[in-house]
Amino acid sequence: MRKVDRAGVLADFQNSCTDLVARFDRLVASATATTTSDGDISFLATQSFLTLFVSFERFCSDLVLAYMNADFSKYQADLASRIDASIAGKFNSATAALVKFNPKLHVSVSELEELVDPTGWNLTFQTTSKLKEFATKSLIDAHAARINAITLPEGRLIDSARAIRDFIAHQSRGSKARMNDCLSTIEVGGHNNHLGRGVNEVRLVGVYLKAVHGGQMRLHRYSQGLLAIAAGM
Repeated sequence: MRKVDRAGVLADFQNSCTDLVARFDRLVASATATTTSDGDISFLATQSFLTLFVSFERFCSDLVLAYMNADFSKYQADLASRIDASIAGKFNSATAALVKFNPKLHVSVSELEELVDPTGWNLTFQTTSKLKEFATKSLIDAHAARINAITLPEGRLIDSARAIRDFIAHQSRGSKARMNDCLSTIEVGGHNNHLGRGVNEVRLVGVYLKAVHGGQMRLHRYSQGLLAIAAGM
């Protein structure tokens, strides 16, 4: 049976993030002296950010599975309750009494993935709030508490990063509007410094991500922010 645990999942994300940023920095250095450096670095920043957030999403999915691998009791209890409610809603009480849910004490990772992620597309959460809701409902309290400890400013950083990823991927008016809405509030309370968009909307994501504030490109600030959040989860 393939084992997953929080430490291994976190280490994988940390390594992939570190490698990504190091590769980005090397390519930026090699492109700086060229006549096409402006556009090249914008492109590199955009594609690197896309990979960065996809890695974070994979981390969240793997982390939830790792926590369930450690203790599956809360999810099974919720699953049994939902199955009972579904049967009761579709059949009479006599029929429902004939159906029995048999929980398992030990569930393999492959069984977990089949139960929790039957489509095989990884677990995805549209917002940080949705992630917290899932954790509260499906994970034992000790594990859910780590995810629910994500602060409001951290949640704004995650949701803003997701909105940027969506705009990069879709280039739609809706995704652009949502991205700019998120970037207009990401610094609320004096947090996530230098990640806000100011009064002007972001139209060119690469230009926004490569912009240097406080001695760092925004891409680096997002990387550091997501790494810090992941370490607390």
